[in-house]
Amino acid sequence: MLQVEADISAPVTIKQFNVGQSNPTYLITDCQGRRFVLRKKPSGQLLSKTAHAVEREYRVLKALGEHTDVPVPRVYALCEDSSVVGTPFYLMEFLDGRVLSDIKLPSIKPQQRVRYWEALVDVLAMLHKVDFIKIGLVGYGKQGGYYERQLRNLTRVSKAQAATKDANGKEVGELPRLDELQRWFSKHKCPDETTIVHGDFKMDNVIWHPTQPVVVGILDWELSTLGNPRTDLANMLQPLLVPYAQNSQDVSVLQGLRGAPSGEMAPSEEHLLARYCQALGREFPLEGWEYAKVFGLFRNAVIQQGVAARVATGQASSSFAHLVGNVFPKTMTIAMAVVDLLEASLRKSKL
Repeated sequence: MLQVEADISAPVTIKQFNVGQSNPTYLITDCQGRRFVLRKKPSGQLLSKTAHAVEREYRVLKALGEHTDVPVPRVYALCEDSSVVGTPFYLMEFLDGRVLSDIKLPSIKPQQRVRYWEALVDVLAMLHKVDFIKIGLVGYGKQGGYYERQLRNLTRVSKAQAATKDANGKEVGELPRLDELQRWFSKHKCPDETTIVHGDFKMDNVIWHPTQPVVVGILDWELSTLGNPRTDLANMLQPLLVPYAQNSQDVSVLQGLRGAPSGEMAPSEEHLLARYCQALGREFPLEGWEYAKVFGLFRNAVIQQGVAARVATGQASSSFAHLVGNVFPKTMTIAMAVVDLLEASLRKSKL
């Protein structure tokens, strides 16, 4: 029998959130007006089991919530019995606050926008400081060899996703210049270290205080594991690599701040990277940072391609999933532009 550590009064109302690409998420409101959140696995055959492991999400949230000051929602119950709602699920606290889905932060005064980025950096540094052994997360992921292992897995997954067909027999398609990028990775290495990594840490995957630049909760832990902390940092700062567009059709999907007008008060990569290094007592500039940036773009391209595959098979969990799935070629193009720039700089230095 499912034991729930929360006071829920029946009957309840259920409404699905129109966010999240991996695990369907629902708002549960009981007859007393109290709100909770339910996260479940999608139905049907899954291309990637790890991206939908709600059991893992529950484990990391419980460990962080009980043993650290990292802001996460409280979890109440995990149910692995698929007969209850069709797939395994867990129940957690509903956090009241803001989700800032537009990377330009239009609702924030320009002079205050950097404070939000700094708060995001500070929370990420807090997570990366956690001793995963002390809080019971031994075995949550493999220690060491993160980037090499991820490259193998992502390449394998990408090949499967590319071959996925929709109802009309059309394939999702491969990542542009993938073979070329793999050769670049084979020639470059990144320092190896292990911390808890969120896996998709970014501005709109946290809940913000209703009025202040304070993170009250980190959400969407489906890609969390033990790995190289640079992957989280690169993902968070990726908008600084994506070109700014005043009226982008990719809003809420692929937003960028590179080349933003001065009046936007966009943060600089150097400032935020230096703040992260200072918080962790690391040397600045961070060794392996360029590798991490390229890998982060490649990884997100594979994730977006995965969304396209779920759209093709009818397993997408949000109404704008097709927008996410459509941008993987563009993300890969940005990754290769960074590679081209790095290679050109290297050639110039050798002259």
